[in-house]
Amino acid sequence: METESKEKITIQYNLDISKDDNYIRIAFYANIGFFIEIAQMLEFNLRKLICYYKSVTEIEASEITKENVEKICKSYDNYYDKTYKDKYTLGKLTKELRKIQVIDPKILDKFDEINNYRIKVVHMIFQNNVIVDKFKDSKYVLEYNQNRLIPMINITNATNKFVIEMINTFKESLREYKTQVGIAIQE
Repeated sequence: METESKEKITIQYNLDISKDDNYIRIAFYANIGFFIEIAQMLEFNLRKLICYYKSVTEIEASEITKENVEKICKSYDNYYDKTYKDKYTLGKLTKELRKIQVIDPKILDKFDEINNYRIKVVHMIFQNNVIVDKFKDSKYVLEYNQNRLIPMINITNATNKFVIEMINTFKESLREYKTQVGIAIQE
């Protein structure tokens, strides 16, 4: 049984990609969009991880007073804003994580792999498609989708979940310090 949408949906794409199979073409574009979304979420979460880690580390290295905790938290709130103002990319955030050594280098290598692939997707696939006609062939697009794009989505999603777990650990420590010195916890 088919249902009709009350509104028309418009999807725009390059008709030269997967010329003979519309479903493969749409899946390709949908998976690229999803990969970029997850990579952006990872970038967002790395900002949070760095700030929580640096806050907790600095608090633990100083006298735990209300004034110190407030000052440190304010400092890293400003740092967080600065990462946007100064356009910290996934690559730059990964370099920052390498400096502070909070994550195993092998995991940071995954961040580099994700970032390099994101750059490839955003800057190279469509530019090269003008020169290389591989993406006109639906079999090639399907293979690319299944063998490269979807595995990178899975790697990025798993990596992001790992980062969120780390954030929650440091976030909980920060909450404990705030509670200890009488700072109200904001949700």
